[in-house]
Amino acid sequence: MKPAQPLPPVLGRDPARRGSVTMGRVLWRAAILASLAAVGLVGVNAPSALASAPAVQQFQGSFTDVDSQTCGFPITINENFTVDVQFFYDQHGNLIRSLAHIQLRGTDSANGVTLPDTADFTHTFDFTTGINGDLGVTTHVIIPHGGTVLIDAGRVLSDEQGNLLFVAGNHQVISGDVAAYCAALA
Repeated sequence: MKPAQPLPPVLGRDPARRGSVTMGRVLWRAAILASLAAVGLVGVNAPSALASAPAVQQFQGSFTDVDSQTCGFPITINENFTVDVQFFYDQHGNLIRSLAHIQLRGTDSANGVTLPDTADFTHTFDFTTGINGDLGVTTHVIIPHGGTVLIDAGRVLSDEQGNLLFVAGNHQVISGDVAAYCAALA
């Protein structure tokens, strides 16, 4: 059995690599969740050389962070999460990819306003190519009885440095369309 391999650089870990596109929220979440997956990965050893079944880890927790980039004022983000991760190995026992189903439930608060925030998506990482993938709803913030003010939903592929390779769907955060979200929290 081989010891677990260290995780490669993670999407969004370096804020300087985000460029001028307003991606902080999605990348911030991906970085936090990938870091959490790294904690889980530490205890995962490669299965036998036959690599018949993926290793599975499940964990949950919560976090609080402050986003000062998206709207120009501090937004306190409180999230509870559950993650189910599968780690896949090749016939030599080398880690080749991971697949994580992630659910987040929480709130975004600023200036005395608190909005519900949810996410439900699948995050993949290919350890051989360094490609990150997200499929599903990575951000959904609503005004109670008022509708959606921020959503990122669809598919996104990026490299290890956070450079976008493919984007499909409705991605207000990635496109920088955060005016309604910021106005709701102002």
